[in-house]
Amino acid sequence: MRTIFFLLIAFSSLLPLRALAFSPTEEEARQWCDDNMLDQVEGIWEYPEDGARVLIQSDPAIPGSFTLTVLSTPDCRLEPGDIIGRLYSSVDPKQFRLNQSTRKDKSALTRFCDCAAVLSADGETLKVKSPKVKFRINLNTLLPRFWRVVRLSVSDPASDLPAGLIKVYPGYDHNGSMRRHKRLL
Repeated sequence: MRTIFFLLIAFSSLLPLRALAFSPTEEEARQWCDDNMLDQVEGIWEYPEDGARVLIQSDPAIPGSFTLTVLSTPDCRLEPGDIIGRLYSSVDPKQFRLNQSTRKDKSALTRFCDCAAVLSADGETLKVKSPKVKFRINLNTLLPRFWRVVRLSVSDPASDLPAGLIKVYPGYDHNGSMRRHKRLL
């Protein structure tokens, strides 16, 4: 059984990503959300950094996984229907492993990066934590004793801002309302 599962994953990675995806409009994606029982992470999400919108939906071919299908984006390299990543469930229902493409070469998405994705308590945000490499050289050992006392450090608060997605639809009351926006009656 395990061999069949791995063969299915290997075979699906050989197919072009476009063949695995359908290309819905945002209205069709909203209709899909309304017609199906959704997991807490399923729905329409937006990357606030660039305004791209994706549909996160479960993948019946791989139980416990969800695809990220592009609905709209200002980036001309991506097209609606492209599958740019996949979420995998973990033991904690609020935490996922995200395997997302970071580059598109010609017509294929490449350079996939494994990240952690954490769903907020209210289900409105999905924070992505990517792996970071830190390298530090201690030059103090090469300097005379006086200069070992002086230390310089730089902090960039913008680098500490969380990255991730904001849920667009369905809203917290399941009719498209969002907690972050005023609701007009």
